Amino acid sequence: MAMGAPFGAGLFGYARRIEEDESEQYPLEALEWLDQWGMQQHYVPVSLGGKLHDFELLFSLIRTISRRDLTVAISHAVSFLGSAGVWIAGNQEQQLGLARRLLAGERISLALTERNHGGDLLSIETEASLQKTDGRVLTGEKWLINGASRNPLISVFARTNANGGPRGFSLFLFDKRTATPDSFTCLDKVRTLGVRGSDVSGIRFQHAALGLSEMIGGAGEGFEVVLKGLQLTRLLCSAISLGAAEAAFQTVLDFAFARRVYGRTVFEIPQCRRLLVEAWVDLLLCDSLLTAAARSLHFVPSEASVHSAVVKYLVPQLLEQTLKQLSVVLGARYYLREGDRHGIFQKMLRDSSLVSLFDGSSVVNLYSLTTQFKALSRCWNKSINHATDARQLPICEWGAPLPEFRWCDLSLAGGGKNCFIESLPCSCEAARSLAGTHCPSANLALALQEQVNMLETTTGTLMKEIGSINFAAPHAVTSQAFDKAGEYCAVEAAAIALETWLANHSHAPAHIADAQWLVLALARLNACLGHKTEHSGSFIEGLADQLVQLQMHRPPFENLALSAA
Repeated sequence: MAMGAPFGAGLFGYARRIEEDESEQYPLEALEWLDQWGMQQHYVPVSLGGKLHDFELLFSLIRTISRRDLTVAISHAVSFLGSAGVWIAGNQEQQLGLARRLLAGERISLALTERNHGGDLLSIETEASLQKTDGRVLTGEKWLINGASRNPLISVFARTNANGGPRGFSLFLFDKRTATPDSFTCLDKVRTLGVRGSDVSGIRFQHAALGLSEMIGGAGEGFEVVLKGLQLTRLLCSAISLGAAEAAFQTVLDFAFARRVYGRTVFEIPQCRRLLVEAWVDLLLCDSLLTAAARSLHFVPSEASVHSAVVKYLVPQLLEQTLKQLSVVLGARYYLREGDRHGIFQKMLRDSSLVSLFDGSSVVNLYSLTTQFKALSRCWNKSINHATDARQLPICEWGAPLPEFRWCDLSLAGGGKNCFIESLPCSCEAARSLAGTHCPSANLALALQEQVNMLETTTGTLMKEIGSINFAAPHAVTSQAFDKAGEYCAVEAAAIALETWLANHSHAPAHIADAQWLVLALARLNACLGHKTEHSGSFIEGLADQLVQLQMHRPPFENLALSAA
């Protein structure tokens, strides 16, 4: 592996990553190594000379980097956040120019948030006002911007109409290198709990001149362009969160097999074994969600507003709980910043806690789902009479070819369509018929059928309920609506997990094919929907045995949290 051994002495070894984190050092050498490897090429579409043609591949690469250091992953991947708006709405000259600079190793930031408004984008005060002559003047301050001080290029979201509103903002490409020095001031780095070495800072614009060619898209299109870009970057953030959790899991698993207490290994202690298996199931579930969402961008890009919100809400939130659960197995060592395998667990724990705040917090993502409730319920009611099967599109089938992604097909709302939930009746029927022949025991087959039946019934009730909830402004959305949005996320996650098993069980490894992980994943999600069930400990023990076999035969650097995707 090009990055070397995680517990080695190299640039991407955990010892070096911890050392830089302790000194809050910007990871410049690691970023330059990634540039030399060519990571930035995967942020640039193939049509513009890059290698971005497969979002599943892009997110896998980000996960790989995140397993070593979120500070490095976030600092490098910021260029994808900053460039997405240009790929969506920029003209040919802007796209070619930005592609050339990114491929040469330059980085670009995205300046959205402000000190007084946070994620409330329609309250942004930074203004790009028209001048009597051609062009605009940019005035205002952006704060908590990744790379604002170091990166030469910044995509800036600014007010272009005093009255504001969805059509009152535009997106601009600001180049520090060509701007006059007195037209902007880089703000000091903000010290953070996690990702300590990142350049989380800000920038103040002081009547900075903007030419006509620096507006991305048309006047008033900035809000729409940003929302479409967030559909992609929210999935990228989830990949970062998953990479961190995978590294933490493997670290704790290694500890559990090596550490002996009371005459046996930690893994042999029943409660620790259960906690590790449950954490593994969480990781497999999140892996299936992210993989399906990434692939869906190629098949049904118009649905990305729904799938990205679901994944961005569920994956970071679930994995934060998973890391806390793993800390119980690690015991007092989870709190150490040195020794015991370089203290990487506590860094992953701190760093990953920030991801749920990136590109829309949990509340923002749930709110975005509430705005689509009526349309989602309406499409569900129509699909009941002529249900479709998601396997007609191999979205969840690992390794199946992907169609070309079209940036222009992204939509602010998918008209209520959700391929995973609409196909759930067909998936449930298929699972019931396959359970008896593809589960290794009658007990497992019955448990799978029970979870599937419960899910199907609950989904029908939920889809009726969300159709009766009236949409309101963010400050007026009821707690019930947010609760139902959370339940909707659980239903989609269950639908994806089920379809992942159906699409891959015939050629997947044993730990995926025999459905024990699926039963435990569905039970967890059904519990989120108000239906808690207790299953035989044999499923936990069965997965524990598989975990032992995988750990014994694990190739160097391979992470057991990964599926066979």
